[in-house]
Amino acid sequence: MMSKSTEPDDLHVLHADDFEPQRPEWSHKQFRRMVWKTRWKIFLNAGGVLFLIFILYHVYLTALHMYFDQSKVRNEFMRSIISVVEMHGDGLRVEKNPNQTFEVTPFLTQKANLKVYRLVGSSEVITGEVQAERSITGKFSYKMNSTGAYLNGNEPGPFYLPYDLVDGKPSHEDTEENSSSKRLRKIDDGHVAEMSISLKNLKSPEQLMQLLSKYDVRVTAMLIYSGEMQEKNLSYSRAGMFDYNVPHLTLKPLYEMEDGGGRWFNYFPREHVDQKLAQSEGTMKEQIQGMMSDLGWMTSKLSYTGVDLDQRRLAYLKKNGVQVYGAIVTGPVRELQKITENPEFQHVHLNRVEIWNWD
Repeated sequence: MMSKSTEPDDLHVLHADDFEPQRPEWSHKQFRRMVWKTRWKIFLNAGGVLFLIFILYHVYLTALHMYFDQSKVRNEFMRSIISVVEMHGDGLRVEKNPNQTFEVTPFLTQKANLKVYRLVGSSEVITGEVQAERSITGKFSYKMNSTGAYLNGNEPGPFYLPYDLVDGKPSHEDTEENSSSKRLRKIDDGHVAEMSISLKNLKSPEQLMQLLSKYDVRVTAMLIYSGEMQEKNLSYSRAGMFDYNVPHLTLKPLYEMEDGGGRWFNYFPREHVDQKLAQSEGTMKEQIQGMMSDLGWMTSKLSYTGVDLDQRRLAYLKKNGVQVYGAIVTGPVRELQKITENPEFQHVHLNRVEIWNWD
């Protein structure tokens, strides 16, 4: 009988199956502890990242406000609002506060809400609010919200172009009694008002001021003719066969923005016996130069609806000079009543009426 052969120990081959891995026995409690420990680490890491983002975001906003709070940057934005809104308004004033605060979004858009008012007599009557913003690309836009006390008493106008510009004669009868004159006669002497007036012929700002010098009124704005009737596809409205009401630029009393704030005048200068008072209001030449400078600045620095038209208007004014065809005036109702009787004017329109406040 043959004995079973055996392999030498050093020739014995070990196989993977000969090893049984030793897996630890995990209890359910230990497993849950490990899961929560992992979750807690993830939570802490995420919280740390969010906190870091929060800190960086606030550092970023702080740096933004530090930059935009510089007087030069703030004043440029304020100038954008004042220039565009008042240049296209009719005697409208924007709140002017050198320390006015405004919002800056993370995307570098500047926003501001400012009061707007009108000068009625010697008082500043708030009539609404302008919501304006300017993007990092220079795009400027604004929206007007009326908050006035009267439903139909905040807006001036309408204004109409002189007859010679529309190649015709007035469609209404000159002898027709004007409704504004009727209203003025019914208002007692203890009131002041604001009134819109249109001229029958173009005049220089100096000529218009001379025409109004015989009345105890102040002029808050003038309507500028800048070649609008030469523009194709320009929107306009007609009250009659030859009465054209078109969009326009406005000559307003001088406002200059300076690094430490601004200086401005509420009214256009009149002829004064007191030369110091006359100098404090600036000359009409300074008013016109200021308007042209402002128009040049806003058409070159800003992007807004109608900027192309304003650029053509600027070119027209540089070539032909500044002429006006209407104005916003304010003063005692009896003085305004006298203006309605002057044959140089047409289409007078009574706007706001307030209790007496006249110096």
